[in-house]
Amino acid sequence: MRAIVIGAGTSGLAATLTLRKRGVEVLALESKDIAGGRIVGARRDGYTMDLGAQFFFKFYDTTFRVCREVGLGDEIVPFPFKVAIWKNGRLNPVTAGLDPGALWRDRADLLRFRLFSPLGMFQVARIMPLVLRRRRDLHFIDYQNMLDLDDESLADLARKRGGEEVLEYFLQPVASCLTLGEPEDVGAGYGLALVWYALNGLLTLKRGIGSLAEGLYRECADSVRLSTPVKRVVLEGGAVKGVETADGFMDADVVICTTTATRALDILPDLPDAMRGPMEKVTYSACCHVMFGLEERLLPRGWYAVGLPRLADTSMAGFTDNSIKSPHYAPPGGGMVHCFTYGKHAFELNSMGDAEVFSRLKGEIRRFIPSMPDEPYFSEIYRWDEAVCLSPPGMLREMLRLKRDHYRDVKGLYLAGEYLNMPSVDGSLRSGIDAAEAALRG
Repeated sequence: MRAIVIGAGTSGLAATLTLRKRGVEVLALESKDIAGGRIVGARRDGYTMDLGAQFFFKFYDTTFRVCREVGLGDEIVPFPFKVAIWKNGRLNPVTAGLDPGALWRDRADLLRFRLFSPLGMFQVARIMPLVLRRRRDLHFIDYQNMLDLDDESLADLARKRGGEEVLEYFLQPVASCLTLGEPEDVGAGYGLALVWYALNGLLTLKRGIGSLAEGLYRECADSVRLSTPVKRVVLEGGAVKGVETADGFMDADVVICTTTATRALDILPDLPDAMRGPMEKVTYSACCHVMFGLEERLLPRGWYAVGLPRLADTSMAGFTDNSIKSPHYAPPGGGMVHCFTYGKHAFELNSMGDAEVFSRLKGEIRRFIPSMPDEPYFSEIYRWDEAVCLSPPGMLREMLRLKRDHYRDVKGLYLAGEYLNMPSVDGSLRSGIDAAEAALRG
């Protein structure tokens, strides 16, 4: 069997490694000059930058298994998840999790927490029992038991079961920080799953999330061809024949397409309507991801993130100081600030020049943290036209139907990508492994 994997991102590398371990002749074709996709990272002058995914959730079973397989098991570490939410001219810090030890340690902040009015607290009290009651259904991989929550947006659910305050100062900041979209664009089940996963803690790799991309690439580098975009997947008679690249046609018995859903639709013009229809449901957010290396840490001791409700009128969903993640993220005493623009602001900023973007975001940070220096040690931008799959209302139901009824409609063609599960690093890795195993079964 000769297999071609389209894309060497998270799911593509997982699929390639799985096939290699079974002795399959496989070649992964990656359009960019670097492998890793949404888990790619970079380093500069002693600073580590996570360019895509920023952390792992506690329940990422597949991710942690893959980390162990590529020799990174000892690199997995938790880090404090203390976040401050902006409201009425002040930052309200709180430990965002269910760890009793952390909550007790930061009990003074909890007692001073003034984010919600009495009505807002009532609204939170109406939403959280739903999250806790459905927590076993809110699973990024096995999500079929929560499809009743997939027919409306997170915003609609919040207004119906809580109210405007819990939407604007709780669910919207969570949704926008984690998807870089608006709660109106995110399915309710996915949004509540993000809340549940976040409350159970965050983890990273000591030397950055990008070290997972490096580890996966290291294991299968001789099966990956970079800077080789696929122009078209050739289908004939309901079966895969191969792919077309700028260098010509390459025949294959199996093609695993691990691109975004929108890109897959472009290079699969002959895809049957029963597969095309569900994939057309998939949408993505954009992000102009701006990073500042600082000689001194920006946020107060113990803080990881600042969440910015959309009512704060800023381009950012929030910003973080990643130096808290591990000693490898910044030199001693230094800060590694990440700014996450979202929604319509991200599209606007992605069309602007670097200098204008840097100036604008430094000014916006200074609104909330006045000590932000005008001259950082360095500044970097990574632009994502398709940053995070939003999982809009109805998408998960469509993906389940696609996988159950139409996944094998084209002989030799297999799909993988974060959109086939609840969008996440874990869902992306799982989809690549599942596609490779399906191809092995024939």
